[in-house]
Amino acid sequence: MIFHGYYSDVPDAELDRFVESQELGRLVTVGADGTPHIGLYPFVRDGGAIDLHLVQADEQVADLDARPRCVFEVDETLAVIPSYWVHPEYGGSATAYHRTVIFECVGAVTRDPVAVAAQQVRLLARYQPEGGFRPLDPVDPLYRGALAQLAAVRLEVTTRRAKFKLGQNRPAEARRRIMSELRKRGRPLDGRAADALAWTLTADGGTTPSGDGRTTVTEDGRTTAAGDGGQTQAPGGPVRPIQARPTP
Repeated sequence: MIFHGYYSDVPDAELDRFVESQELGRLVTVGADGTPHIGLYPFVRDGGAIDLHLVQADEQVADLDARPRCVFEVDETLAVIPSYWVHPEYGGSATAYHRTVIFECVGAVTRDPVAVAAQQVRLLARYQPEGGFRPLDPVDPLYRGALAQLAAVRLEVTTRRAKFKLGQNRPAEARRRIMSELRKRGRPLDGRAADALAWTLTADGGTTPSGDGRTTVTEDGRTTAAGDGGQTQAPGGPVRPIQARPTP
């Protein structure tokens, strides 16, 4: 994935809000032979760390024991749009909208039932704040067997990267037109996608490609962004990548 500034310049508060709104995230680890392994898990953030739990026999536990560097990712798929919403002839204008946050991490695995129980309490506080369960105690027969099979995983975040691909490479007028088409089409997530594009037109989300944010669309459907030296690009194409930024 490439991270252009106009997609990645998202305020920290908005990134935090988005991550907290997601119920599951993907953990990516690397096996002994270099094969990536991926799992989808509930999680809870704790300052600059992310907590989740795995079964001790999970291959990702072995991965983290041997190779603690990993990635944790959360995303939201919003919509795929046809090219003719943007340009009447240029097929390369078809695109997809999504929000993605990637955390580069160093993982640590704990098998101590007391630590596992404490982490479960934090997870339950997030996902089941109303209670409705017996307090967790690693010596309680109700929990002892299950806790003995689990591992608490703590991911210390070293870098956070984000890509909110929401049409910011397009002029505001084009984004409004796409929003209108999304609402007319009416697929289950189209309204949510339109709202996400609308956010890019607010003070917090008003990132633009470069320079003063003006873009010019040529007859063949390509765009030129002010401040990029006049270089043309296919609609949605790159202006410039940005470097990953450390987590705040």
